[in-house]
Amino acid sequence: MVRVASLIFATFWLLLASRTTAQDNTQLEVGGGKIDVFFSSSPAEPLRQLILKWVVSSARAVTIYYEKFPVSHLRLRIRISDGRGVHGGRTTGWDGPAIAIAVGQSSNDSDFTEDWVLTHEMVHLAFPSVAEEHHWIEEGSATYIEPVARARGGDLSAEKVWGDLVEGLPQGLPQPGDRGLDFTPTWGRTYWGGALFCLLADIEIRKRTGNKQGLEGALRAILKAGGTIESEWPLARAIEIGDRATGIPVLRELYDKMKASPVPVDLGALWMELGVARRNGKTEFNDRAPLAPIRKAITQSAAR
Repeated sequence: MVRVASLIFATFWLLLASRTTAQDNTQLEVGGGKIDVFFSSSPAEPLRQLILKWVVSSARAVTIYYEKFPVSHLRLRIRISDGRGVHGGRTTGWDGPAIAIAVGQSSNDSDFTEDWVLTHEMVHLAFPSVAEEHHWIEEGSATYIEPVARARGGDLSAEKVWGDLVEGLPQGLPQPGDRGLDFTPTWGRTYWGGALFCLLADIEIRKRTGNKQGLEGALRAILKAGGTIESEWPLARAIEIGDRATGIPVLRELYDKMKASPVPVDLGALWMELGVARRNGKTEFNDRAPLAPIRKAITQSAAR
């Protein structure tokens, strides 16, 4: 989610969508929300069907995590480009929730099955815009929740989720000169540092509640209170609502600890406690590890 640049980008898409014909527009309903899909140009029918299936799958994953689609009405603008695969996306809320994303005209089913971008962008819908120094919570939460949501939707294996976290999270650790999450706006600390904050919060909430609650409880409460992409909140408000929902001040305590200090995290020890190991490019689980039940609960697939 990018602020000023997003406004320009979204304006371009609004103008582009106004030039499309009625047959290029489709409305979908998922999780209580309506998604208006606009195409920049009419795709071939097989590609159109793959795209719509992908949109529904992504929206369903987010719906499972939040127990509803985050917004009542979303404008999803899809530009058909050359090549194959999904080429980046942007989410804005300045004139109503909107996502703009590009799709290659040669894309096949596997390109959409493997895509994470649209789910990531849809997660942005479920959190308020906060001050620029807190951008890490916006991108970090989307980075963490996207694979978890897809796993719960049955679209991603637990092995894939935890393997990617093992490989990705080291990029979020403090580096020399780090001044904490609020004062170190590097790419690694913004995306993976924010994701690490979310993982640590998820684990700690589950520890203190006997694995009966997780980070989703806090985030669902924030969403229910109106904390969507359309709103602008101080981060303190989101933290207060989230902690009130779980009944324990994990978000406040963790934020106070990490906001202005380069807090080291022993990821090796954490993976051992969770029972996660990477060997020869494969992810292996140890279900006897002390935090194995928490690991399982985080990525537990929901019944279809």
